[in-house]
Amino acid sequence: MNEALYTNAHGLRLIQEFEGAPRLTSRLCEGGAWELGFGVTFNLEGAPFKEGDTCTPEYADALFRHALQLFEDGVRELVTVPLNGNQFSALVAFSYNIGLENFRTSSVLRRVNENRMDDASVCFGMWVFATKGGHKQALRGLLRRRYAEACLFMSYEWTQACSDDAIALQREIPETLPGTDRVIYRTPFKDVLMVAQRYPLPPADELVLSQPAPPLATTGSKVAGGTAGATPSPAPAATPQVSPAPVVPVPAKKPEAVPAPPAQPPRAPVPKPPSKFSVPIESAPYQIDQSLGLKPMESTERWQASLAQNGGKLLMRLARYGTFGAAPTTVATFVEKDPLFAGAFVAACGFAGLYAIGYVRKSYGDFCRHHAERRASQAMV
Repeated sequence: MNEALYTNAHGLRLIQEFEGAPRLTSRLCEGGAWELGFGVTFNLEGAPFKEGDTCTPEYADALFRHALQLFEDGVRELVTVPLNGNQFSALVAFSYNIGLENFRTSSVLRRVNENRMDDASVCFGMWVFATKGGHKQALRGLLRRRYAEACLFMSYEWTQACSDDAIALQREIPETLPGTDRVIYRTPFKDVLMVAQRYPLPPADELVLSQPAPPLATTGSKVAGGTAGATPSPAPAATPQVSPAPVVPVPAKKPEAVPAPPAQPPRAPVPKPPSKFSVPIESAPYQIDQSLGLKPMESTERWQASLAQNGGKLLMRLARYGTFGAAPTTVATFVEKDPLFAGAFVAACGFAGLYAIGYVRKSYGDFCRHHAERRASQAMV
């Protein structure tokens, strides 16, 4: 379906911007794997690098092309809906960093295959953890990279929206390690998107490789951990004799169509005061699964139950007001033996019935909400 798509110039620029200059000596990355070149953790045969491995600039280019083709093939295989060039390039850059196996199970891929592209762009920001020594650490640099990929996915320039002083992440480290950091605050993607929408990306011609890459590794697990997350293991000491195909250079300068943004001081996030109805997170009867994303409020069982609750309360309030309003008239007409007593009495009975209906409806809403809260696994947006 997306066989004609390749990583375009914007996608290549994004990957190389966040990977930095090619590393000619192996480095231990945040995910605990040894990497060479542009963050590649495996050689042309699929074997992971080890400490002390080196390469030449030409071999680093060949590694990059080889890894890029692996992830392009993976995205083509896993995505079941048509994509445009920027969407395809963003997904390749995303899987290049987190690995194909993580991409296969990600909420980003699920939303893309559901053709919910706006929701998919929000899900990029959930992948901010790097696991090293069993500890899942939340990193602000990964949040910047995820938001940049999401901007590219939406066809917007990410340079200004994802600048170093525009993205914030606060985390709480668990008392006992290894564990998982708790993200207390992250810059909302909607704020990033508001800035990025002022800088649409210029059209980029699809970049087609002029020659086929070297033979691919046949073991799928070699790329399961991504270019920065594979588990180190012994690799051959000798560098394979491979004649790398020429690499199409990535534009080093920014697109000329992107105007210079006005100088603005960085804005610190302004926390909103908590609601008076807030309860401690620990006392909530359910556990939120962050990988599921945010669910629209109107589609939740809790929202539907609250409608029943509020509807019942409204009926009960109307019945009380009506009954209190009819009571003096009822008493007065009874004393005076007025013929209208019968009508007032019927009205009072009607209000009592209305109150009973409201009480039943509210009780049903209370039950539904209690039941829905115990089954909830997603926060509402």
